[in-house]
Amino acid sequence: MARKKSPKARLTRISRSKQKTDKPVYQMLVGIESKIEFHPFLEDWGNYYQSLLRTALNDRQKGLSASEIEKTYPKIFKIQWAWADSLAKNASQVYDQLITAKENQIEQIKTDIKGRLAQASQTLENSDNAYFNSSCKRKFSHKLLGFKSKIQRLQRKKKQLKQLRKGKRLHICWVTKKLFKAQYHREENGYSSHEEWLSAWRKKRRGNFYSVGKRAVDGNNPVTKIHHRSGDLFTVTITVPRCYQEDYGNKITLKFESSRQQKTDIIDALEANKPVTVKIFIREQKDNQWYIHFSTYVQAITYIYHKINGDLGIDLNAKSIDIVYLKMDGNLDLQSGKSPLFSWTIPTGSTGQFEASLRDKVVEIVRIAESYQCLIACEGLDFSKKKATLRHKSSDYKRMLSRLIYAKFRANLVARAEKYGIEVIFKNPSATSTIGMIKYMPKYGLNSAYAAAMVIARQGLGFSERIPRSYWSLIGICTELPEDGDVQSWDQWEFICKLLSQQKISRHQMFESAKVLEALQLAVSQTRKTTFKSRRGRKVKSAFLPVVFSNSNIHGESPMPQNC
Repeated sequence: MARKKSPKARLTRISRSKQKTDKPVYQMLVGIESKIEFHPFLEDWGNYYQSLLRTALNDRQKGLSASEIEKTYPKIFKIQWAWADSLAKNASQVYDQLITAKENQIEQIKTDIKGRLAQASQTLENSDNAYFNSSCKRKFSHKLLGFKSKIQRLQRKKKQLKQLRKGKRLHICWVTKKLFKAQYHREENGYSSHEEWLSAWRKKRRGNFYSVGKRAVDGNNPVTKIHHRSGDLFTVTITVPRCYQEDYGNKITLKFESSRQQKTDIIDALEANKPVTVKIFIREQKDNQWYIHFSTYVQAITYIYHKINGDLGIDLNAKSIDIVYLKMDGNLDLQSGKSPLFSWTIPTGSTGQFEASLRDKVVEIVRIAESYQCLIACEGLDFSKKKATLRHKSSDYKRMLSRLIYAKFRANLVARAEKYGIEVIFKNPSATSTIGMIKYMPKYGLNSAYAAAMVIARQGLGFSERIPRSYWSLIGICTELPEDGDVQSWDQWEFICKLLSQQKISRHQMFESAKVLEALQLAVSQTRKTTFKSRRGRKVKSAFLPVVFSNSNIHGESPMPQNC
């Protein structure tokens, strides 16, 4: 199985150029979009191209390679080799995405089953307590009914997982899921007959085609050549496929305009002989107007800010985006006279309003980083696992899940920051809230979100988060020398999180270290009782972490540290 890419590798648009030079040259992928004049050929070829793309995807699933599609399609469908090459690459991209989506769905269902099992076991335990409690006995039947529904959902998930693992064919819906389901509920969705729905279905799948750019050809693309005429005016010359040449001739030239930075990027790419990949498509929400989109490479801006100026730490929550600026020494900048704390609420509204508002917040974050001339540190979340976990959270977290706030925010942030030479660092988000509440919330008087952002910012600067000495005896750290315990351990921080979650200590109580220690001591004593209590004659492993002795290779398990 291929190794998963890091969040930075998945999101960055900067890559090393393939040109052989003495020094490595880095380039940045940019997207440029403009309105294009209409021509009947666009609609005819767009519909036929989409039909050929679906055929090519089916052939890829049957075992045909991309090179075989390139060789056979020109003769079968009367198109040029360059169009067949674009079809093969486009179908291969979709095919690879389907494989990745299937793997992600399997992992998501497995994580979801694990979470539902834990939820069901908790429900069973609560029902067990309710059965022997006379005051709660009346509600026992309702709790049992809820438990049955959870078991049924688990069974459905396991069946779905088995089918996914067993099935070889990959399925895709070429339009929206809502429109696909509308065929079964036509009247509710405004369709009087199946033919009317089918017409809408076909209309939705129409109208876009794609051609891969090439470096060593005129116009930087073999079949959709781009040329700069004058000022903001550009032209695209489309080579008509052989099957349409009787109706439209050999070539069609259409005009479009581009200005400001987009114009500069196109001209630079054309002059540097960079390949320009072109997609021409129809946009229904803009009165069915046609647009042209370019993907090309421009010279990347090197990262101009460094850790010497500190960094911004970002904590993304269900209701807010919280940011903290730290100096190079890992402390808050309280001497400059301006607040190092920033916060915005998560935007609401329609999808378009939400995305526009989220982009505005990303612009503001990059502006702040530019004013401090510093880096940006963000949570390096595994979104597939986060997605499965958030299903069992509150409505605020479910809203984050439905709108993919994590994914959109990170993608916009990296794209915007790289344009201004600002590096975005992704750090381990494990236990950041707990670490922040224990170490920095009482020290600086921060709320839990700012404290978590401070932990992320410190990680971005290279600092580790050591466990306070007063906690060592509780979690099983045993040392002979004081400095031996000054090492960050994520397992031990996770253990502290687990103990605190068992006690359900409120966040405002975390301001007092004595109450936190009291809660941990109570959790440890309760864990010790349940750990060594055998159930039905079975031995239960200790829930405590191994005790590590300094200057020794001995590791052992013990409920309390020895020789401390």
